[in-house]
Formats: sequence, C-alpha cells, structure tokens
Amino acid sequence: MTQLLRPLTGFQPVGLPASLLMPDQNLKLPFHDPAAPATGPRRTHARRVRLAVLGLPPLVALAFGLATAQVLTVDGRLGPAETALAVLSGFAIYWLALSTVTSAIGFFRRPRPQAHAAAPGLRIAILLPMYGEDPQETIGRAADLLAALKGPGHAHRFSLHVLSDTRDPRAVLTETATVAAISEARPNLVIRYRHRLKNRDYKQGNIRDWITRQGSAYDAALILDADSRMGRRTVLTLADALVADPGCALVQSLPLVDAGETVWQRLQSFANRVYGGPLGRGYASWTGSDGNFMGHNAMVRVKAFATCAGLPQLSGPRPLGGVILSHDFVEAALLRRAGWGVRILPEAADSHEEAPSSLVGHIKRDARWCQGNLQHVRLLFGAAGLNPISRFHLFSGAMAYLGAVVWAAILILWASAGSEEVYFLTPGTGNGAGWLMVTVLALLFAPKLMGIADHILRVGLPRGRRLAFAGAVLTETLVSALVAPVMMVQHLKIILRALTGVDTGWPQHGHGPIPWRDLIRFHAVETVLGLILLAAIIAGGLSLWALPVAVGLVLSVPVSKLAASDGHWIPVASTGRLR
Repeated sequence: MTQLLRPLTGFQPVGLPASLLMPDQNLKLPFHDPAAPATGPRRTHARRVRLAVLGLPPLVALAFGLATAQVLTVDGRLGPAETALAVLSGFAIYWLALSTVTSAIGFFRRPRPQAHAAAPGLRIAILLPMYGEDPQETIGRAADLLAALKGPGHAHRFSLHVLSDTRDPRAVLTETATVAAISEARPNLVIRYRHRLKNRDYKQGNIRDWITRQGSAYDAALILDADSRMGRRTVLTLADALVADPGCALVQSLPLVDAGETVWQRLQSFANRVYGGPLGRGYASWTGSDGNFMGHNAMVRVKAFATCAGLPQLSGPRPLGGVILSHDFVEAALLRRAGWGVRILPEAADSHEEAPSSLVGHIKRDARWCQGNLQHVRLLFGAAGLNPISRFHLFSGAMAYLGAVVWAAILILWASAGSEEVYFLTPGTGNGAGWLMVTVLALLFAPKLMGIADHILRVGLPRGRRLAFAGAVLTETLVSALVAPVMMVQHLKIILRALTGVDTGWPQHGHGPIPWRDLIRFHAVETVLGLILLAAIIAGGLSLWALPVAVGLVLSVPVSKLAASDGHWIPVASTGRLR
C-alpha cells in the first residue's frame, strides 16, 4: 500500500514556505537538465505520420504557387506583382493544406484508453490563478473538482491553491471569504489561498511565485484557468501519464469550448466540438513528445518546470520586449530543449474552457495573444538549442496573426492584377484558374467536412436533430465567412499597434451587452473600409471577387451585435465524439 500523508484540513490563507529555485533561462545558450532521463521521453509519434504532415503541405503549396504563376503569366512573362502573388498564394495555401493533412490523420486516429496507475502516487497541487473573476463560481468549480478527486481508486494526493492577482481590495476580501466558507463547509479538502500585492509578470509570474515559495513540496501541478472545468477521470489520466513516462514533464489536455449563453459562445463551442476532433487528434498524433502547451488544463512536473522553464525578460521596450505574454509556447519549447517531453493527450477528454462572450471580447483577447506571439519571432532566431518542432510551434503561433498580412497582400495584388476574368474562370477553360479556386475551397472546407463526418460517426445524429444540426452548420459557416475579413483588419490593426509601441497588457475579461455606440466606435475602421470597397465595386474600379470581403466589413457592427446577443436558439453540440 502507498503511505498517505496526513491531510491538512481547513482554510489556510498562507501555506508553509518551501523554496524552490526557478532561474531565468539563458536563451542564447543551449541547456540540458541533468535530471531529465538520459533516454529522453518516450517516443509517441509514428515517423510516417510526421513525414506526411511535414512533407505533403509544402508539396501542395509549391504546386499551387506554380499553378498560380502559370495562370498569371501574360505573353510568356511574369511581372514582379504576379511573382509576389504566386509566392504568397503558395505560402497561404500551405497552412490550409497543413490543417487538412492534420485533420485527415486525426480522422483515423482513436485515442487508446489509459489504465490508472496504482502506484506510486504523486503529490499534486491544483493551481487556480485568478484575476478578478467571480469567486463563487470560479473557486467553487475548482473545489468540486478537488472533492471528486478525493474518492478512491488512485494513489495521488491533491490540494487546491487559489493564486489571486485580483486588484480590487473588495474583490480580494470576497475571494478570502469564499475560500473560508468552502473550507468550513468541506473540512476534508486542502484549500490554500494567496494574494499577491504586486501583479508581477502577469499569469506566468503568479505561477512562478507559487513554485518558488511552495513548489518543492509537490511532484506535479495541475494548472487551470479561471474558466477551466475538468473531470476526475481526465485529471487522473494526466497524472497517470506523468507516472508512466518519467521523461515527460508536461501533459496537456485538449479543452472543449463550453456552450455559454451568447451567439458567439454557442458558435465557437459548436465549431470546436464538431470540427475540432480530427484536427486535435491529428495534431497530438504527429507532435508526439514534441507537443505544445496552451497555458492551462495541463499538468506539469514541478521540479522540471522550475529548472527549465523560467522565462527571462526580453531585451528592449514593450510590447515586443519585456514580459513574454504568450508564455506557454515558450515554456513548452524550453522543457523540450532541456530533454523533457511535452505531450498532448486527446484521451484526456473531459476538459473545458469558456469562449469570450462577444466578438469584441474575442478580438481583445486576440490582441494580447497577438502581441505575445509576435515576440515568438524573436525567439525563432534568438533562442539556442530549441527542438525543430518547437520552433515550428513558435512560427505557426506567430503566423496565426501574421497570416492577416499575407492575405491582405494577396487581396491587394489580386485587385491590382485586374483579375475579374482570371478569378471567375471555371475549370476546363484551359488556363487552370478555376482549379485554383476549387483547390482553395476544398482545402478550406475539408477539415470542417471531416469534423462533421467524425462527429456523426462518433455521436450519431438522431432524426429529430438533423435539421437543427444542419442549421447550426450553415449559421456557423455564414458567420465565420462574415467575420473573417473583420478579423483580418483587426489583426492588421493589432500588429500595427504592436510595431508602433502600443502595449496591450493583460486586460480583464468583459461581460454583458455592448451598446450600439461602442460597437460603431470599435468597428469604425472595418465599416469605413468596407464602404470604400463597396463603392469601388459599384463604380467598376474593383472586381466582384472583393464583394464577400466588402460585405463582411460593412456588416461588422450588426454581426458583432448579433454575436453578443442571446444564443439559446443555437443547439449545443454533444461531446459524445470524445468517447
């Protein structure tokens, strides 16, 4: 039998200090953790799968770029604008092909059931960082998880640590009272509360403060977000994975987006649950032990994390210098650099998060993520010893936002080419332009179609829900098409602000309805730009191919208002695909 430690009962505002060093990593020199197993992490990917993901998309991109160049060649010559358009088109298609190949792999992958490890058990701290969220809901949800983990059937020992960075003194008092009340009502739970007086380095600083003060008393830490919701079996799956693979330092679940209340939340949840299954499983399959970290709903080996993942301040002024905002990708890369494995477990299925309640909230969150991911470009060339797959994660994270620059350049070059005749040619006319459009649409919709097929195969689609399901698919597709040009413009604005020194910081989440005047102000640039494009199309100065972009921009305010409205008329997608 595994010897159990005597539990600490009741509310403990401050835990006993247990110092653990977490030094800043020197990004200019390679580093290997002597504590990492010499054999490295267990290899969990198939070489042929990784070869397909890394090899097929570049071939598709090259073929598409060459076909575009052939279509744009006039009198046997290819001008500078046409050459740039061909290159950028191939580059943009690469990311669509990557998603398609990844989804195709995940479509045929089935997570294997994980047996719970009988021994040895781990001492695991559940870390709940807070920044002004509702304490009753947030802490109560984490306490429910802790209570579920108290049951028999495993040897792990859990405690909950509420790590508050809340700025409002009244809210801090409410948090303290909430923890005290829960501890009094559930005296068998180990709950600790700590509030930082200075919000140094945002969330990563909050976690780091706990690690250096108390981390040495624990083997592992389950890192949550304030909106996280996880099931007992999923948490135990993560813990057992660390026990089974001594060379793994971080195991990440794939969180599902909860349905929420608004149209935006319902559509984000529907897309995540229906389309995301194959993509997530495929991503986990080819990355293997070279996986990534999404910042929450993951379990880390505390001492390895402390030794290898201390983030330094980047040189230069903010926003591209200073604190690394998108810390999770970098922490995963540093763990892998030091010889530890990082894995994504699709079988850890009962893992959830919330989406922002509106398009505006989504964009504001994106502003912070974009600023952090732009910092990754510096690390691509400035960090020594990184695993090539880790560098790819950093690059793809940056391209999630820099892709807006690529697509904007493509649209401008298509317009300058006067390409109405080219763009609307159909297959079989001899020059292949129509096939380019077919290829784009096929790669764009293939992951969605595979997701729908996967969802139906795993969940089934009862006869009475088919019409509602089809309606949700059409609604999500239409809203996504209208929002895409809005997000392109917003990402361009975010990138421009970052490059001109405007620091986004770490804003708190916003909730509630958004007045029309605020939406008009927020989407003013998109609306004006859409009206200009629409006028140019009507005047004959711009091809009809720009009409979908113009319509999306012109309708940005009403679509944003719709996104923030009540969404209970949109059906909630089942999570049965995770069985």
